[in-house]
Amino acid sequence: MKRLLFLFLSLPFLALAAPDLDPARFAKEIDAFDAADAKAPPEKGGIVFTGSSSIRMLDLKKVFPGLKALNRGFGGSHTSDLNHYLDRCLLRYEPSLVVFYCGGNDLWDKKSPEQVEEDFSEFRRRLFERSPEAKLIVMAVRPSPARVSIRDKEADLNARLKKAAEADKRIVYVAGSCDRFLDKTGETIRERFVEDGLHMSDAGYAIWKELLTPLLPKH
Repeated sequence: MKRLLFLFLSLPFLALAAPDLDPARFAKEIDAFDAADAKAPPEKGGIVFTGSSSIRMLDLKKVFPGLKALNRGFGGSHTSDLNHYLDRCLLRYEPSLVVFYCGGNDLWDKKSPEQVEEDFSEFRRRLFERSPEAKLIVMAVRPSPARVSIRDKEADLNARLKKAAEADKRIVYVAGSCDRFLDKTGETIRERFVEDGLHMSDAGYAIWKELLTPLLPKH
């Protein structure tokens, strides 16, 4: 009886977990990574940028000229999608340095910060199992004019990402990816976003360049 009561009381909390979206929606993007690798096999032990649209739209040659790195972001992705395709979009390169930006889409699609934290924990665990000496740079989830309604959840997730970094010297948490997009009153700086109010403008990527350059190998 007590066990049944416990299960009954737990149901509302279990129901809070939002379902993962079907990762097959990114099959073409991942197939394109396979094709690019087949055409020009990347060297192992390099730098890989991975995550959602802020990574996908990052022009590495423009923002970091001379940096030898792979861009393996796919727009709209959740952290669970990265985990589903982790071998094909990251692990097979056995990277020495990973730049990670993801989580905002997860929250927007009703996932809780706790759920995203669990997915991130799987991501980092699998990364370090494959490449134990790798370094992981985690960009804080960026607040945006288009997603003001989830600002508190973004702050919650960022606190969790920061805590993970503090517990592992291989992880660097970049708070400026959030802080530098807010003015002194806590409002988003509109010029750092494109017209949709979600994705970064050139001014936004200039902030990323400023934040990341000291953390990347000189090039």
